[in-house]
Amino acid sequence: MLALTACSQAERNLYSESPETLAPLQPESPRPTTTTLTTSEAAPAPTTVAPATDGLPFYVAAEDLPGLSFVAEAIVPTVNVYSSDQLVEQTFEFANPNLSGTPLVFLVEDLNDLQAIKVLLPTRPNGSFGWINSDQVRLTQHNYSIQVRLDDFAITVTDHEETIFETTIGVARETTPTPLGRYYTTELLRPPESDTAYGPYAYGLSGYSDTFESFLGGPGQLGIHGTNEPWALGTNVSSGCVRLHNDDITYLVETLQLPLGVPVEII
Repeated sequence: MLALTACSQAERNLYSESPETLAPLQPESPRPTTTTLTTSEAAPAPTTVAPATDGLPFYVAAEDLPGLSFVAEAIVPTVNVYSSDQLVEQTFEFANPNLSGTPLVFLVEDLNDLQAIKVLLPTRPNGSFGWINSDQVRLTQHNYSIQVRLDDFAITVTDHEETIFETTIGVARETTPTPLGRYYTTELLRPPESDTAYGPYAYGLSGYSDTFESFLGGPGQLGIHGTNEPWALGTNVSSGCVRLHNDDITYLVETLQLPLGVPVEII
């Protein structure tokens, strides 16, 4: 189960809600990414174009560059993470699938030589990164990004750096602030019933609460999800998570079909 930070009362996590208000979350099918690459099959350049795009180890068409992100999807049961691109000193290991039953993904920070890939890690402390062996993952790419502006009670989704969606959100109370930073979507979960504190869907993020170390054994993970209190949107109401109207979170999932590994900037 995903143990998101409490979004209604500071002393509880979402799983401490009564069964009438909160049902267990279940993994939702991963959304498709724009393109799938393997490190041995990175898109070749046409013979009339330079063999690699500036800053990348392979060719990417110019129209695909704005807002481009790469995602490393695990293809082995355990992914090892190292402290440098020499892949000598192991610092973390992550199980695939993760605890919620969702396929393990990392947001790529630097493709390097396509052997040792630098990635953002879904762990404490927030902003942790490391290097993984490309043999343990496959690469996908997309052009989406999410920005959460806490002071404006707003979330914006872009595609190829163009705004495609914006709406009002509920954010954390001053006593339980959402940590600012750069994260990514790690999982998409769906409660059996949509009238719970999560609403119809919940995206788990790679970041964690600075206020709560744990909730009933859960890690205090941040999330973006729906709500059963739409009247509270536009206010400081949660203990760290970002709340959307149920119609809005459904639009992100079912219409935009945002993939996992979308960068999320919280400012």
